[in-house]
Amino acid sequence: MTTFGFIGTGHLGSMLIKKFVETGAIEGAAILASNRTAEKVERLAEATGIRPASNCIVAELSDVIFLCVRPLEVRDVLGDIAYLLNSGKLVVSVAGDVSLEILQSLCTARLARAFPSMASLKLQGVTLLAFGDNTTAEDRRLIAGLFHAIGHAVPAEEKDFAVLADLTSCAPGYFAALMREFVLAAERRDIASELAERLVKQTLLGTAMLLEEESFAGLIKSVATIGGITEAGIKIIQREAPGMFDQLFLATEVRHEQVRTKIDGHG
Repeated sequence: MTTFGFIGTGHLGSMLIKKFVETGAIEGAAILASNRTAEKVERLAEATGIRPASNCIVAELSDVIFLCVRPLEVRDVLGDIAYLLNSGKLVVSVAGDVSLEILQSLCTARLARAFPSMASLKLQGVTLLAFGDNTTAEDRRLIAGLFHAIGHAVPAEEKDFAVLADLTSCAPGYFAALMREFVLAAERRDIASELAERLVKQTLLGTAMLLEEESFAGLIKSVATIGGITEAGIKIIQREAPGMFDQLFLATEVRHEQVRTKIDGHG
């Protein structure tokens, strides 16, 4: 039986463990997990049946190791356990902005990167996947299968991760921020906040279901009749939104570059 290890059980690491176990993708008993705060992983173990361990034990006994620490912690964590990470191990890093090239310089394990979304809590998130040249076809099937169990796994070019992550991992926050502004605009027109938020949330859920069978352009055409009220509102969005989203991509790219600089040790 394959043994899976998780180093780091913060928000993302614990979410992945819980969802893999809940969906049956991995049995709790097949998971070893570690965290700097022992109490956190012990509580997670009580809820899921996983086995708490140290970083070294996770690395030594696991066949597949998910590295779920912050990007700036990756070098130190791998530096302590690199001697245990040989070509017989598969390491899957979920640390953003830590490239496969950097990971390969830190250990000799087979390597992959995964960029999950918190939407996987509802089994609907998109996880971006990129694989090192030293991974096998079985490695790719295994990791893709795990993430398909909790949402959608999408192989992608590593160079595109920053932009694609805005569309997937960051997007729930962006969507919530946009809808919050929509609600606040209604409040400024004397609509009760609670009512406006409830209506927008329900409409957003229904819209997501419609989009399962329709493109954005197709849904716009269906809702916005020529000369109608919706069309007037859409013209405002089409006029104002492009600049905002261009600025969004610029701002996140600057932040990615700042993190990459720190990871490289130059900042």
